[in-house]
Amino acid sequence: MALKTLFLLPHRVRDGAALAERLEAGDGLLLLEEGVYNRALTVPQGVACWALEADCEVRGFSASPFETLSDADFVAKVAEAARVVTLSRSLVD
Repeated sequence: MALKTLFLLPHRVRDGAALAERLEAGDGLLLLEEGVYNRALTVPQGVACWALEADCEVRGFSASPFETLSDADFVAKVAEAARVVTLSRSLVD
């Protein structure tokens, strides 16, 4: 499993199809920092999606449409992932 992280605001992800192409069944997608604003994100089947709980709280979200992870859970996900890829604007544009 590759863990992919997304820090970008929704308007910075111009092409949802390009983002979906970067996600494969078995991957995990973690929304961090400004990435937690991607509440309307459609994730391909077979891709788990999480939002960092602390980032949601700081931004005033009492709930997320995705499962939230504590900081400790985030560290565990990174440690167990075969690789971690940050989805930068150049990858999803």
